[in-house]
Amino acid sequence: MKKLAGEWWESGSWWQFAITISVSLLVGALAAWAALRSTNPKRKINWWLQSNTPLFNRPAGNGALLNVTLGSRQLSSPRVIELVLSNSGRRDVTASMFHEEESIKFDFDHEVAAVLNVTTDPEGTLLPQIETWQELIPGTGGTQRGGLIIKPSLLRKGQTVTVTVLIDGEEKPVRCVQFPLIDVEQSTVRPSSFPQGVVDGLQGAAALYIGPFRIWGGR
Repeated sequence: MKKLAGEWWESGSWWQFAITISVSLLVGALAAWAALRSTNPKRKINWWLQSNTPLFNRPAGNGALLNVTLGSRQLSSPRVIELVLSNSGRRDVTASMFHEEESIKFDFDHEVAAVLNVTTDPEGTLLPQIETWQELIPGTGGTQRGGLIIKPSLLRKGQTVTVTVLIDGEEKPVRCVQFPLIDVEQSTVRPSSFPQGVVDGLQGAAALYIGPFRIWGGR
């Protein structure tokens, strides 16, 4: 009996097709890995506002007034701000990385009336040393502004610190006016659980076609 064709695995076109698939999948995996590395540097601090909310809405007109006091001080426009600081990088940030022992400094453009609460996650990680600062605004007749400072401290990989403060004033932007960390990236974006660069890479892989064949599954 004459053999009309070799086994399918002996076909040169099959091996060419298989090699093309393998190379394409390898390139896709390397692209996803590179995206992960670029969106998740070794050391990175993200900070953002969880909330910036007034304690109450002031009634219009000549309605009854609600008075809020802190000790002997009366607050005319009390507001609660939750500031979140997160080490989203792949390494710990140590106290020695604070250049010349300078602090991270946040400006609320209002005097901080009180620090209400400070929490850290995961449970058991050390809280950084947090203090308030204030100064007179020139030419305002005694109006003060202030904010928070984060002293040189250890921030573990994956650690998130939330600081809840009470201020007296209308809503204004919160700014980080001093970030003295060496070789640490700063971001004001809340980090997602899965880096967007990796998501984009995987979506690209999901759309990978070679000729009439769909190589990687997807929607």
